[in-house]
Amino acid sequence: MKKVNYIIILVLILSSNLIIAQEENVETSKFTFGFALSEQLVAKDSGENFEVSLGYAISNDMSIYLSAANATMRSKALDKNYKLDKYAIQVTYDFAKSESTKLESIFGFSYINFDKKILEDDNNGLGIDLGIQTTFNLKSRFNYGLRIVSTFSSFSPGGILNAGIIFRYRI
Repeated sequence: MKKVNYIIILVLILSSNLIIAQEENVETSKFTFGFALSEQLVAKDSGENFEVSLGYAISNDMSIYLSAANATMRSKALDKNYKLDKYAIQVTYDFAKSESTKLESIFGFSYINFDKKILEDDNNGLGIDLGIQTTFNLKSRFNYGLRIVSTFSSFSPGGILNAGIIFRYRI
């Protein structure tokens, strides 16, 4: 009799988990994993940027993201290529949203690290990120969109502008 009770309890637990998983609403998924491909500009230098991020939805209108980015920059003035790394924490706020698209503002702080080829002494420090992004395909777990972020920093040889496409998947 103990085995039968044990099996019945196990079946009830497993079946209730399956029912809950099937009724899960895409809108209630809190975590997202994403990556971005973009063009990055620093003063007169340009390069390709690759970024990965992990996000958490604080509320229906606000999310927080941790991201790591790496860019390979080309400097025509110095005739050198150099690396630019950026680690950021950013908050997004939806200020215009429809059923399948949304427009978000971006604010955050970042740690920026320039290659020693370009900045020998003071090659890393903090920056402030401001930007905007639009995201499409909100009804699905997979979203995509466009993003522009400008980073302000006191040690950078120029303003840092990042513009490109984003891809996100709700976990």
